[in-house]
Amino acid sequence: MSNIKSLLIFSLILITSCSKNEINKNPYLQNISFEKTINLNLPQYDNLNYNGGSVYLSSGGIKGLILFNFSNQIFAWEASCPNQYPTSCSKMTINGVQSKCSCENYEYSLATGQLLSNSEKNSYPMKLYFSEKNGNSVRISN
Repeated sequence: MSNIKSLLIFSLILITSCSKNEINKNPYLQNISFEKTINLNLPQYDNLNYNGGSVYLSSGGIKGLILFNFSNQIFAWEASCPNQYPTSCSKMTINGVQSKCSCENYEYSLATGQLLSNSEKNSYPMKLYFSEKNGNSVRISN
């Protein structure tokens, strides 16, 4: 009986001592399920074979995907501006190792997804999707 009592007390302490981390979800971009695999041997993806190279894909995500090679890892970013609701002009464009929102003058790092211009308190970083490189294939999903 004392073992059960000890277990209950331990469980209660464990449950109450764990704190919940609030996840700061982006209110502008909804979650969309997709899965896409690309072959880095194809000519349209050649730029991704080099550090700092990037490619825009119109399929996948909300407004497409921006793929970026950072130290031989492929990051897959949502191409919709993270600080506004998707509209006809909210698609981001690639500008070297940065991306820029078409409607606003927000610029983001493709290496970190962080906002580089206009330091608003309630700004959101770019939305990152899961990507996995296996040889010359990259699988991207949400």
